[in-house]
Amino acid sequence: MSVLKTVSKTQGFTLLEVMISVSIIALVFVSLFRMQSGTISLAQTGQFNTIAPILAAQLIAQVEQDAQNWSQSEGDFGESHSGFTWTCEIFDISLDALDFIREESADSLKKIHIKITGSGEQTTYEVTTWRIAVE
Repeated sequence: MSVLKTVSKTQGFTLLEVMISVSIIALVFVSLFRMQSGTISLAQTGQFNTIAPILAAQLIAQVEQDAQNWSQSEGDFGESHSGFTWTCEIFDISLDALDFIREESADSLKKIHIKITGSGEQTTYEVTTWRIAVE
């Protein structure tokens, strides 16, 4: 009575079957990793699209406080929003031809253009507004 049995050739996997199954698993993992990186990219874009308008509104409020003497043209938002930078351009606008604007106000109208750039400089948010600079 022999405990050992002879192994037939039909048991087990062939090398071709193993290679096909490994390639299918590799394709599945590649597609999963690609989907994961796409999800991370969308999350970062969503975060930028949420934070950038808030930061732009804060910057506009700072510019409004001293629009006549504002001298900074670029900067960042510190450690709380690292990776976010801004540029600001202020233009003097003359509305002398409009009758409904007082002469004192016509000379103090400012066009404020702000551009917020996210980390990696791939995402930007731009806003343009017009304000009367009051002294």
